[in-house]
Formats: sequence, structure tokens, C-alpha cells
Amino acid sequence: MAEATAKIFVVPSFHYDVAYLKSYDEYLPICFSIMDEALRILGRSPQYRFLIEQVILLEEYWNRFESKRPLLQRFAREGRLTVAPGMFVMPDMNHPCGESMFMQAKVGKQWLREKLGIEADVCWIADCWGHHAQLPQILQACGYSYYVFWRCMRRDALRGAFQWAGIDGTTIRTHWLAKGYGNLRFPSQADIVNAPDLELAGCGPAQVRALCEELRKYNSSPALMLCNGGDFMQPQASAPDVLARLNSDGTLPPLKFAGPGKFLESIDWASAPQVSGEFNSALQGTFTSNIRIKQRNRQLTGRLLSLEALSVVAGQPRDYEPIWRILLKQQFHDIICGTICDKALRECLAEFDAAEAQIDEALGALSEPSAAPAYFNPLSFDRAEVIERDGARLRVELPPLGFAKASDAQHLPDAKPVALPCEFETPRYRAQIGADGHLISVVTKPSGSEIVANRGTIPFGSLGMQLDYGDLWLNFESPLSGGTLESALTQNHRDPYDRSQPGEIVNRGTFRPAISRATAEVRGDEELLVRQEGVLSFWRLSVSFVTQVRLSRSHARIEYETTIQPVGRHYRIRAAFPSAIAGGMIRYEIPYGIQERGQAEHIAQNWMDYSDQRAGLALLNAGTPGCTVDDGILLLTLFRSAAMEYKAESALSSAEGVPHTFRYAIVPHSANEDVLIVRNGWAFNRPSLPCAIAKIDRERFGISGADNVFISALRASGGCIFLRVYEAIGQPARARLQIPREFQHVAPANGQQQPTGEFQSCACEIPLTLKPFEIRGFLFQ
Repeated sequence: MAEATAKIFVVPSFHYDVAYLKSYDEYLPICFSIMDEALRILGRSPQYRFLIEQVILLEEYWNRFESKRPLLQRFAREGRLTVAPGMFVMPDMNHPCGESMFMQAKVGKQWLREKLGIEADVCWIADCWGHHAQLPQILQACGYSYYVFWRCMRRDALRGAFQWAGIDGTTIRTHWLAKGYGNLRFPSQADIVNAPDLELAGCGPAQVRALCEELRKYNSSPALMLCNGGDFMQPQASAPDVLARLNSDGTLPPLKFAGPGKFLESIDWASAPQVSGEFNSALQGTFTSNIRIKQRNRQLTGRLLSLEALSVVAGQPRDYEPIWRILLKQQFHDIICGTICDKALRECLAEFDAAEAQIDEALGALSEPSAAPAYFNPLSFDRAEVIERDGARLRVELPPLGFAKASDAQHLPDAKPVALPCEFETPRYRAQIGADGHLISVVTKPSGSEIVANRGTIPFGSLGMQLDYGDLWLNFESPLSGGTLESALTQNHRDPYDRSQPGEIVNRGTFRPAISRATAEVRGDEELLVRQEGVLSFWRLSVSFVTQVRLSRSHARIEYETTIQPVGRHYRIRAAFPSAIAGGMIRYEIPYGIQERGQAEHIAQNWMDYSDQRAGLALLNAGTPGCTVDDGILLLTLFRSAAMEYKAESALSSAEGVPHTFRYAIVPHSANEDVLIVRNGWAFNRPSLPCAIAKIDRERFGISGADNVFISALRASGGCIFLRVYEAIGQPARARLQIPREFQHVAPANGQQQPTGEFQSCACEIPLTLKPFEIRGFLFQ
């Protein structure tokens, strides 16, 4: 053992939940006590080190305990107090959009630089389940050299150290915590260091040796890292003396306190194998638990991004970081995943309300009373949008990152009833609607491919209900055995429409809807609106719903809006779209890219797509991200009624009596129309903003020459304007970035919105050459 391992690095830390079984405020005193003790041990022992994860906690401690600031600064400067990942919170890595991930790093790392004078180099993700394949590029752009994670290791890649390659080819040095983030604990009293007490505490020489041998199964490096930590674990004052005792034993390699960076620096990364792809998925119940949180996060981050762009285009650039901080907090992994107690849920929803009020106030502050009403397009491509205003339907043509006057909007004809069944045709498809309001045929143009599979028992677009006796983490079964190796691995099992198996006595089927009423109305040849009323039921469990299906000539989407009245507990509701595609490719939008996946439920950003060589069907969501394709059926999970009563008060997670509205859409398309899918995903989630801006003819930022390049962020940043672009479909691109004449200088920028080169003079256009899925940032003066 001593020959195989040159050194053992011991990393003291504690994992901190912003909210989980307690609320944010209830957890803070516990965390402050831990930090007090860590600082005391750091002051007593020069050899000791301590890791703190999230900046939100450091900031609270800094603001409340001014006398402790010199200690924080001293130990950070000495390299004995380390911070990782150094983001504002430790977010879920799949649910938030890419811009949110960049902002987590920007806000957190900026605070660390300003207050403690340090840079967070290690992205330490102790307890998040899932890691998409654009993270290497995002993290590298944010200044991280290493990525460390525990949950959602792929079964074909069980190893400690490897070079993780993302979808654009960027690599980041990555370490898997094979035994979790808390695998070593010392006695709690400082004066207990005798051998029997070490054995009782689980840290005797033989036990440490056995732990190292377990880790050696996954690590070829001569060094190992032991994690002296756990959830809210108090630092042990005995740690320095115990380490000295272990080092004097003579049967172990040298043990040394360290931050994770010191261990990671010791690895021979040139010899580490390269692993491509992603590490997804697991704990699929969290994709839909407390779905209101996911919906509000998607809606409000989209509105905030739109507000930022509007302020720049309107010539009134403003910093909206205070609103970002509210939303970034809700992206903490347990909050956005919905695995929280009732008190934390109430707090989360109240803070979303506060963020929404601040966004509304900020939009009002940008409006000019003398200006005529207009609509702002926050996206970098032109589009047509149909909006509702004063009971009328208006069609507006919106230029990229520009305005349309409300007075120029086209009024659609008044609605007239139409009998079902009926047909509706657009430039992109022909659709037939049955007597019950379900689509029975959609044929794409120009391929002529039928998209809808006529499966009589599963109507296209119909809802289905399954009994679900899982908890907030797991569909159907509970509880989660959270500390096992199995809980640290991916769990990609099929999730079919109907789970029944021959010979079973348990009813695992999907209960079909009963449609009580279906009506339709048209507005000339521009829109068809179909309305269904029905119920999903099983014995006393009865959930009423209303679904509206809107077909429009203005865009390629067929849009759905479903409202339910939840009654009872322990069930989930999914929308099903049986397709005529056989053996197609299943792809999901991830932040700034596309990922091919198999038949299991995963998180999609704006859309999931199922396509063959002729045609395809994209399924769009607006904050209901859990979806899959199984046996040719596209499935979108809308709602789960689940809780964790065995852990904490969580009845509110079942959402009984709380009306829910879900928006989703399908995009029938021909093969190789990825730009169409990406654009519709953005447009569906980022509606135009009503506003009153006097100079709507101002020069604007824009993209020309390549449809597959998009602007994802346009915001004020430290006296400059920051802009981020990315290539969206995996094809090289040559484009031109158009710049208003008022901006004279440009510099390349990293993920933290810092210049990475000198500002140089620029003309009204900058040529862009982007690799597949490349992300680029710029600062303008």
C-alpha cells in the first residue's frame, strides 16, 4: 500500500444545502457554527485546511460577522481556506440554461476576487445528479481547470481521473469521487487520538488503509484524496492530532491536509484517458417534482435575459445582477429539483414573486410615457408572433433584436366556430383534427411524410395518468438509498407509455383521458383553435383538464396549453405523441448544443427531437423538461404528485388543489431542419416584450451570414456591453456580427465577462468563424 500510493491528501469540508429539509434561514445558524469551528481549527493548526463550497454562504457570513473578515482573508490568502466550486450556489447542472451557469460563476468568482482575493480553480460538484456535455467548454471559459463530481458516473467510465471532452472538443481535467464527498471522519474531541478511539471513529490505520484500497480500484495515480466531510458535518478539532498519529503509524503513506486543487495538481493528466459525451441521467423523479419551480425558473430567466437585451437596444443599459441573484439562488440543486420541505417551497415561490415584481418594475422604468406602444423581439432572428391584446389577436412581424409598432400589427379575423372533424393547412404541414379534438394526421411539406401514428388507444397529443408511489427523487418507488454506489451511477431505464407486464397483479398501466367536450374555431385561414375538456381518473382519483391546441400559419409550431386541477396524491401526468417514425434518432437540446440520447427520460432545455432520414417531430417545452421517446411515442411529463413525508413536512409538493397550466408544442419538420427547431424552441420560450421606446429605429446588434449562429446574451457589464454568441447545431459557421456605430472598440471576453485581450477599434461588422457548438464572448465600448 505504501509503495502504491505516494501521498494521501485529506480534504476537510462540509456539504451545505441552501434549502432542503429546512429553509434557508433555518440552515444558516448551523452553517455559521461550522464555519466558526473551522476558523478556530485553522487558527490553532497551521497544517489544517478547510473547503467551503458556495459563495452565498460566505457572503452571509461576511455580512453578519464583520470581526471574522480578517480571518477569512488571511486563511484564503495563505491557501488554507479554499472555495470550490465558488459559484453563487451549487446549481443543478441540467435544469438551468447556459446563461444561468455562466452567471453562477461570474457572480460567485467576482465576490471571491473582491473580498478574499482568490480565484476558484476547481468546480467541485459534490451532490448534483447529471452533467451535460457542454460543461467542459462553459467551465473552461469561466476559468476552471478541474471538474469534480460524485453522482451520475457513467457505467462504462468508472475511473477516478480522466480528461472529459465536451461536444465541441473542449477538455477539462475531471475527477470522480468514487466514495462520495464524505468518506472519512475523525473523533469529535480534540484530545482523543488513541488507537481504540480512532478505530471506533472509523479512522484507524487499518480502516484508512481499507478506504484507500477501495479508492485504488478506480485510481491509477500514486496519490489519493480522502474527503473529511459530509452534509452539515461539524469540523473535528481532533483532525490535526489524528493526522499526526496516522503519519507516525508507519503503515500508511504520508497524509496531508489540502484543498482539492493540491491533489488534482499531483495527477499525471498527460496519461489520463479521455472520455467523451455526458454523464446523464439519474433520479428522474426530480425532473418533474414541484414542477412549478421549473416553470417559474424558465419563465423568469427568459424574461430577465429579454430585459437585459431590451435595456441595451433601447440605449438604457442597466445592471440587473440583484435580480439574477434571486434567480440563481433558486437554481440550487435541491430547490430547482423540487426536493425541499414545505417551508422552503413557500420561500422559493415567494422569492420568484419578488423577482417577477422587480422585472416588471424594471421594464416599466425603461418605458417612455410619450412613446407609442411597441413590441420588442429579444432574439437574434426575425419572427412572426401572434399575441393577445384587449381581447383581439394581433400578428406582428418582429425584426432581430428590434421593435414592431403596435399600430402596425395585423388584426386577425374574428373567431368563428367550425365543426369537428376538420382540416387545417399551413405552408409547412397539412393537419386533420378528429371529432374529439385530437390530431389524427400531420403531413410535412415538402417531404410528404406522415408524422402521426394512428394508434387508436393512444390519441396523438393525449394526456395519460399513471399511479406513482415514488418520492421526490424516484418515479414509482421510494425511498432513495442515497449513499450507495448505485445511487452515484446513471439510471437510464426505459420509461414506456404503459408499464404493465403480462402476469402482473399490480396495475402499472396508463389511464386514458375521457373527453367530455371538444370544440373548434378559426380566424380566417390564419389560426385554428381546438379546445378539449376532459378528465383523467382512477376510482376516487379524478383530475379534470382543459387543453387548447393552436395551429397557426405564422410559425411552424402546433401549440398546446393544458390546465389541470390536481386532486389526490401519488400520480403523474404525461402528454403522448405517437409518431409514424420508426428507428429514428433521439436528440435533446442542452445548453448551447444538441445531445443524442437513448430511450430513457432526460432533461431537455427547449426541445427534444425524434427524426429519421426523411422527417421528424420536435417536442417543445416551457419549463416541463422531463421527456423521452419510447417505442416511437414522444412523451412529456407534465406533473407529479409526490412528497417526502418520511423526511420532512412536504405535503405542498403534492400540489393538491393548486391549478397548473402547462405550455408545450410540436414542430413537424423535414430532415435536416435543425435551425428551424432551435428557432422555434427559443421563440416559444422567449415571447416579445410589450414596451414604449421612443427611438425604435436605433442601430442594433445582429448576426448575418449564418442561420446557425445565435446571440444568447446581450447585457450591460462593468461600463461595457457584453455579448455572447454560439453555434447551435454542430456545423462550422462563418457569420458576421453587426455592431451599432456608437461602439468603437471590442475585446474578446471569457465566461466571466472579463476581457481576454486588448480592446481594439472595430467597424460596423466583425467576421466570425465558429467551430461546431463553439461559444464566444465579446465586450464593446
